[in-house]
Amino acid sequence: MAVSGGFRTTVGGLRISARSPLPIAFLALINFTVWLSWARRAQAVDRDLEAAWQRLTHRVSVVAVALMVVAITAVFATRSAAGADASGYLSQADLWHDGKLFIRDPLQIDLMDRDGSLTTPLGWRPTGLAMQAPTYPPGLPLLMAIPHAIAGVNGAAAVVLASAAIAIAAAAFVASRLAGSAAALLTAVMLGFTPVFLYQSIQPMSDVPVTAAWMTCFALLARRGASSDAPAGIACALAVLIRPNLAPLAIVPFLFAHKRLSFAVPVAIAGIFLAFVQWVWYGSPLRSGYGSAEELFALANVMPNASRYVRWMLATAPVMLFGVIAFWRFRRERIAQAMAAFAVLVVASYLIYAVFDDWSYLRFLLPALAVLAILAASGMCVWFIRWPVSVRVPALFALALGITAYNIYTARILGTFQLADRLSRVARVAEYVDANVPSEAVILSGEQSGAMRYYTGRPILRWEAATPDALGRAVTTLEQSGRPVFIVLDAWEEEQFRTKLGAYPAAALDWPPMVEAGRSHRTRLWRLSDRDRFMRGAPLSITRLP
Repeated sequence: MAVSGGFRTTVGGLRISARSPLPIAFLALINFTVWLSWARRAQAVDRDLEAAWQRLTHRVSVVAVALMVVAITAVFATRSAAGADASGYLSQADLWHDGKLFIRDPLQIDLMDRDGSLTTPLGWRPTGLAMQAPTYPPGLPLLMAIPHAIAGVNGAAAVVLASAAIAIAAAAFVASRLAGSAAALLTAVMLGFTPVFLYQSIQPMSDVPVTAAWMTCFALLARRGASSDAPAGIACALAVLIRPNLAPLAIVPFLFAHKRLSFAVPVAIAGIFLAFVQWVWYGSPLRSGYGSAEELFALANVMPNASRYVRWMLATAPVMLFGVIAFWRFRRERIAQAMAAFAVLVVASYLIYAVFDDWSYLRFLLPALAVLAILAASGMCVWFIRWPVSVRVPALFALALGITAYNIYTARILGTFQLADRLSRVARVAEYVDANVPSEAVILSGEQSGAMRYYTGRPILRWEAATPDALGRAVTTLEQSGRPVFIVLDAWEEEQFRTKLGAYPAAALDWPPMVEAGRSHRTRLWRLSDRDRFMRGAPLSITRLP
């Protein structure tokens, strides 16, 4: 309660609020005092603590942690297509469900846009001949295709929530093989409540699903049965489809597999499928939707990325860094060797990747963080498992509770639990557009261009891809054909919009918007034709949405 800030809700008109941790702490103290008094009289303190140890370290505890994480992330899930990533994955899921590889873009022909960049929203790439291909890899959208067709964004969110539970359970299983059931519990707590894990579990993005796929692969191999090699290969194949830039890392579990051919077959099939899709979409089996390797990777990125990742780790998951030291204890275990090599390669892959400034980009390292959680938890448990039960039970409980409290507090400070509220404004603007804007209208947008097309089906103009002259010609062509133009911008984009397109008069945004949505973060909607009316003195009203 103290670290989460409590809660406030209304049930059947009755307001329920819990803000202070003191009543709960007081009840806990009373319960502890009563138990200790009774246990001492019965000379059963050690016996009760041993029973508590058995319950704490039972596999049910791992399941309970996983369910708790899923419950938290389900409550705070964004269920939103806001931004490039979410809208890109969700709209691609639609594409796969419809059995298509491209989206047609007739607006490109209407505007005679040569390369198609002006009419292509974020999350998509122009491919010529008035067609657009997805920017993002096919793995996660393929997983989402049927759930999304059944339940929309909620169905897609369920895929990520299930992935969170799988990632926690799989990592805990590997830890149990290294250091027993106590390590499994600590691993579940360390990974499941890590701020970046929570942050990515509430969004329809690929970081948690790819972590689940890699951890499932290693968990199956940790069983050391030949029958597990083919399922492990399937899990690895899925990881490759979700995050192709880590495909070379499949060599690590391949070398660890008992029957390598059984492992390699599904991975090879996934690789062939991925190469075919990339060839169809981007013209080369080795080119991704993000661009070529030369555009994405550079040795000059190593130091900026290293400083950021270390700083973010120290701020959000410092206890996991103990895994680096703990590896020495398990250096002769083959599964520890394989996972450590995998984690090092994951980190190396993203040290040379593009540099980002927001802490949430620690998400790139989530598969490696899962390995660190396994090693850190296992190292700690090997250390205090030798202590008497009167010490190790309080130690395990305090450690698990402390890690959980710190992580939830940090996640709260970083805005994890406010993200859904912030992003809901985009869906509200889209709902307004859908209900009040003509179907033939065109939306000029940037950050929310993918979301606007996903929610409303209206064609898009991308302001970042425009020049003042190109935008002026496009608007003139559209107006002559009777197609109104609307502008949708996040507040932080407005100054950039004015600066880039300043030579185009309407880029000044010098008339009131039709709609303003959001509180701490805002998205606005303008009707381009309102500018002339406003300049002639006509009053304009603003619809404000929460």
